[in-house]
Amino acid sequence: MTHRLVLEILNCLSQKIQEFKESELREASAYDAMLKAAKHGNIEFIVAMRKANPDLLWSIDKNKRGIFSHAILNRRKEVFQLIHDASVNGRKEIVRCRVDAFDNTLLHLAGNLGPSFDLHRRSGPALQMQREILWFQVSNTCLIVYIFSLHWTCTQK
Repeated sequence: MTHRLVLEILNCLSQKIQEFKESELREASAYDAMLKAAKHGNIEFIVAMRKANPDLLWSIDKNKRGIFSHAILNRRKEVFQLIHDASVNGRKEIVRCRVDAFDNTLLHLAGNLGPSFDLHRRSGPALQMQREILWFQVSNTCLIVYIFSLHWTCTQK
């Protein structure tokens, strides 16, 4: 029941957001909401807002970190997988090359230790390290395949 009500509110919100200009989106904190949704892995919110206004997918915080950066830092693979979505095309190069305020790329962020709430899901340092290594390998592989596909596509033109 609660989930259904939340989805109704989300539907109303996404319809209203379609009419907003950039200044109205900022005033309504829509960009901040997208970043928080990425941090918490709220994929339903991100997808609904992206459909309403695709520019919201490119929200950036004060440290020049976007949705994909927050997804990597907080180990939210369902948000990170949006990078492969067809609606991201045309801007994949921007995602790949973007650096934050600390000169970190997405690969640097993937190498960082995960958030403490994520590490406590598995007990013991060895299991935590195993999870971190697995995350780094998966995100690194995805990014390498993605970068290679971009390079191959560019050389074929």
